[in-house]
Amino acid sequence: MTTEHNSGWNRDVKIPTGKPDGGFTIDTGVEVNQLHNEPVSPKEMEREIKVTDRDIGVLFPSLLFKSRVDDADFLEEVKEKVLAAAKDEKAGTTAGDPNDPVGWYSFDDLHQREGFEDVHTFLLKESAAVFAYYDYKIEQVYLTSMWANVGYKPLYCHMNHTHPNSIFSGVWHVSTPNLGTTFAQTTTFSDPRPGARVIEPSVNKDHAAHNSGTVSPVVNNGSLFMFPSWLPHGVQQAYQDYNGTPRITISFNAMMTGDITTRTAPIRFS
Repeated sequence: MTTEHNSGWNRDVKIPTGKPDGGFTIDTGVEVNQLHNEPVSPKEMEREIKVTDRDIGVLFPSLLFKSRVDDADFLEEVKEKVLAAAKDEKAGTTAGDPNDPVGWYSFDDLHQREGFEDVHTFLLKESAAVFAYYDYKIEQVYLTSMWANVGYKPLYCHMNHTHPNSIFSGVWHVSTPNLGTTFAQTTTFSDPRPGARVIEPSVNKDHAAHNSGTVSPVVNNGSLFMFPSWLPHGVQQAYQDYNGTPRITISFNAMMTGDITTRTAPIRFS
């Protein structure tokens, strides 16, 4: 499928600028022009050197696309379908003790499973909009895989990982325990640059995307995160009871068809 370049993502998604609005983009807590070039030694400056046009540029950023499905009925329908699939031995596998599982994972063909057509269409359109935002030359966008993850207990987690053989990936949070608290299990993203953590100074206040090795965005029911497939991510263990609300996410990988002729030997994705 194709999508127009002025799709919702292109209008709504903001990349970090010199004066970010906050969230988990660059936020120093002060205006850029309020930063002062203080001397690094006790020697008095003989003259004041005026510095102007201070700014913060973001180079080679790892973009995280965020949105949220604001349709409680649709979320509840998907939740019930996933929980029903979790009872089908041919649809996936349990994690932990089969008689008292920590979680359940569907096989990665959920986008081809009857009853999940609306989910597939929704995630495919969102994926196409991300490809359009990057302005890649493509013929078609398709989902190579889609699967459901269900956590029944706080010990449910995913080790840090990436999604090979894909361009973009996503995780849609259908049901989240302990919403509105620090115990709500979100998806945690890690700095993909190992060299950036060689020296890790302490910070005066809270960690943020520009000074931390991990970022855990605030999550809600319906939250969708999409990102380059090489960006490391995982789910940390929680230590607060789920109180009967399972953690349900649907993950997916998006790929393209078309010719790549840039810089290297031509390659055909089909």
